[in-house]
Amino acid sequence: MFGSRADLVVDLTYLATLAAPIVAGVSIRSARGRRYERHRRLQVGLLLVCLLAVLALETRIRLAGGSGALLRQAPAAWAKTARIFLGVHITAAVATYAAWSYLAAASWRRYRQALPGSFSQRHRRLGFLILAGLGFTALSATGMYLFAFVI
Repeated sequence: MFGSRADLVVDLTYLATLAAPIVAGVSIRSARGRRYERHRRLQVGLLLVCLLAVLALETRIRLAGGSGALLRQAPAAWAKTARIFLGVHITAAVATYAAWSYLAAASWRRYRQALPGSFSQRHRRLGFLILAGLGFTALSATGMYLFAFVI
């Protein structure tokens, strides 16, 4: 798809990861414009797409022999850097997706009960951190994509 050594599953997951901070930003603008239903639909849809993409990627990685097999595609000179980079990428991505899943579930329960309500400030703060995490995940995914499939 992108002309690299990556297969379709990797490319689609990478595309979803790159799109996530952009779509999340559009969603946040919707909430700021008091279009809460649109914000809700965009967030839930984006989260589901991203979770399914990551699940497909993880399945593909496991079937290929794990992350070690993925990193063996990187040049030997970059192996240690790629391993460290992968650890940082996975840590940030897991923390971001865990926080995002929590916020989506908590917000789903509270929706229509009390807007803006006492939860709103926490929702905004956590949402900002999640957006930053999605941005960092997209950047670190780019590094991993380069290490594993381009360089």
